[in-house]
Amino acid sequence: MTAVRRWPVHPAPTPGEALSSWLRRIAVRYEVRLEDLVVDLGFWPGRAADLDTCPPERFAQELSTRTGVDAHRIRRMSLSGWSPWLLDRTEPDPGTFAKYTRQFSVLLPAEIRWPREIYPWMPWCPTRPAMRACPHCIATTAPLHPYKLLWLLPLTLSCPIHGCLLEKWTKSASYFGGWERRPPTPRPVPATLLAMDTRTWQAMATGRVQLLSQQVPAGIWFRLMRTIIDELGAPLTECRTANRMIMGIWQQAGHSGRVGPLKWQPHEGYSIDSQLRTLEATATAIQLLESDALTGRGANTVFFRPATAPVDSC
Repeated sequence: MTAVRRWPVHPAPTPGEALSSWLRRIAVRYEVRLEDLVVDLGFWPGRAADLDTCPPERFAQELSTRTGVDAHRIRRMSLSGWSPWLLDRTEPDPGTFAKYTRQFSVLLPAEIRWPREIYPWMPWCPTRPAMRACPHCIATTAPLHPYKLLWLLPLTLSCPIHGCLLEKWTKSASYFGGWERRPPTPRPVPATLLAMDTRTWQAMATGRVQLLSQQVPAGIWFRLMRTIIDELGAPLTECRTANRMIMGIWQQAGHSGRVGPLKWQPHEGYSIDSQLRTLEATATAIQLLESDALTGRGANTVFFRPATAPVDSC
């Protein structure tokens, strides 16, 4: 391959776009393979799947030099650029899970939670990646369709911009030929889910989230969400007297029982269907807490009540 040294004309990144999506579109513009392009940028062995997780430290700077796009913006196109908001650090240690999911307690008292160490583990990084996309976003862009970083994570259910649920796409990322021929019918998102997802998009866009009576840093929002997810998935023997409350949340979310594998595993290890149902239950729990229909037993349930003290940092 002829080395690509300067890119005077290239597609601009779109808001929230994943790094692999943008580079795939650049590769098509210059008629080179994506793998060859990232190797030319100094990414060896050139696994495109790792671009959205943790590309090499100097990768963003080299890409910025080639394109003129700010290096800080490029870093935010992969998960490593969202540390310490979304991630604590890009190189997890055995204590990462406990630090992230046990900093707060909302539904269950902290003292009854079982200690767990999972390694390697990174919050929100699925072990079985799945692509989802907004039908409206795809319909209003030209091939190759850009896709957003959040669409790759078990963190949201919908597109707050268009008010519709994300739809699963089982084929190669950004190649939405099937949707071009037979687009899925956009499905409206329930208000409870939209409220949670709007806060998540707000966190990614501004670094802060508006709760009932205060703003909190994005890092707190993501950790509160992940705490509730872990509490909803806790084994019944761990929930103790809170069993009825936990099961009631699942039923309010429209599920007859708790979803997920029989043997406990973190949210990131679930199937995509179980992840989405868990997010539905999480949104339901937040709505019940904020409407005073539910009183959480954890110390940090105050985040979801009207009168709370302001919090400035994680």
